[in-house]
Amino acid sequence: MKKNIVNITVSMAVFMAILGLSVSTGAGRFDISAANEETLADDVILEGGQISTDSDATPESQNEVADDGIKAEKRLPQGFSVTGFDDIKTMYALEDALTNIQNRINEKNFILEFNGEKVEASYAEIGTNIENKDAILEEAQKYTSGNMIDRFAKSSVLLETPESITPNISFDEDALNAFLERANSTNPNAPANATIKRVNDAFEITPEHDGYAIDNESTVAKLKEAVLKDGEETIVAELTKHTATVKAEDLKDIKDVLGTFTTNYSSSSSERATNIAVGTEKMDGVLLMPGETLSGYEKMHPFTIKNGYKMAKAYANGLVVDSVGGGACQIATTLYEASLRAEITITERKNHSMIVGYVQPSGDAAIAGDYKDIKVTNNRSTPIYVEAITSGRNVTFTIWGKEDRPSNRSIEFESEVISETAKGKTYIDDPSKPSGYLRKQSDGHRGRVSKLWKVVKEDGVEVSRELVSSDTYMMANDVYIRGTGAAAAPPPAPAETNPEEPTENTAPTDSVPEETTPAPDVSLGPGFNPDITQGQ
Repeated sequence: MKKNIVNITVSMAVFMAILGLSVSTGAGRFDISAANEETLADDVILEGGQISTDSDATPESQNEVADDGIKAEKRLPQGFSVTGFDDIKTMYALEDALTNIQNRINEKNFILEFNGEKVEASYAEIGTNIENKDAILEEAQKYTSGNMIDRFAKSSVLLETPESITPNISFDEDALNAFLERANSTNPNAPANATIKRVNDAFEITPEHDGYAIDNESTVAKLKEAVLKDGEETIVAELTKHTATVKAEDLKDIKDVLGTFTTNYSSSSSERATNIAVGTEKMDGVLLMPGETLSGYEKMHPFTIKNGYKMAKAYANGLVVDSVGGGACQIATTLYEASLRAEITITERKNHSMIVGYVQPSGDAAIAGDYKDIKVTNNRSTPIYVEAITSGRNVTFTIWGKEDRPSNRSIEFESEVISETAKGKTYIDDPSKPSGYLRKQSDGHRGRVSKLWKVVKEDGVEVSRELVSSDTYMMANDVYIRGTGAAAAPPPAPAETNPEEPTENTAPTDSVPEETTPAPDVSLGPGFNPDITQGQ
């Protein structure tokens, strides 16, 4: 029994030394100071193999022990380490080091060198992050929490089997791919896919060619290795031979109209017309290989002055507002209608908050920020090409591809209005205007619940009817400005005249008549905050 006590005493002494605590010994007696309030109440004395409370310690010595104990509790034991943090000895230091290294990563630049080219970038640009930071802290916490006996047991295991954790560096996948694409674009020997463009009512195809491109896997590994090093690093990227993924042979059969649709914006303001022209140009010429998706928002954004857009009317939360890019939703709607007729997959589509005038109910598609979008996916086994043009205040989308549907088959789309809610009138009183003044500020909209049906016919006979969507549109009242000020003075009485003398032909004036203004040309655009300085 005495031998066991000696072994425990020696082991504990070693552990105490590792933690940096003082050790006092006496005949048959060994004192151990605990590390926190919980264990301070259980200070132990091994005496004759028994554990008891040391009630003889003075308040001053208890305070000194407490201070040392708290520091010891957060001290990382021998055998536990984090790669790249060799000098870290305490939990506090580890927390600070992980925070500081993330800040350093965000400020760190690097140079990617390949084939004589150099591209400079920052680790922040590619979304660099220590992915397992929380896991590192949780693992360290296991060895710095609990009472002293628990920590001693865990530390004893570490002396036999050390544990080392490596920070797991991760990158934002989209940001990393965008950077590598940018780098490859400067590579004169990079492979190039075949391209297709419709010019003067005919398709022009540019052939593909193979080449040498940056090897992504090895380059990413080198980026991760360099990120924790001090100073700016030059990463030498390896180049590997790549074959083009899109070949001219794949594109030669794009010659059939799969679906087309046109909407008119002849009543639009010049600003809205500009927005439709700008947005449509950005949507033109998109090639979708099988399985690829087109996002209207991704192609047209940002909706800013700098990106060519102007202020125009749009819907936002059931109201008509001024918005940069107003008109974008007519573009989205036209693409939606063409895609329905091409029978490609509508991956995302949402209707407007209020009814629109340029398509039938349930035939519209809205864009609002990044939470309302039009997305279409090529569900065919062959590529398709999206043509988007404006002409004579018309916007037209045409989906081109290889037609493989039976020639005797046709499709139609029917709108069914389930219910309507009549609009009313809302008056805004204006005391600066005389009583009797009335001016329409904006036209409202009837509320509607509607459905869109897809009708398939063969040889002119209906063979199926499929529900495409069910939609609800809000009601909005006509809004009038109404004068509530003092009544306008009556016109002066006409002067008496001699019937034989000619009189001036003047029409009498009434009280101020109702004035009307045209309904706002609602584009149902992106509905952003109408901040005209955005993007300037």
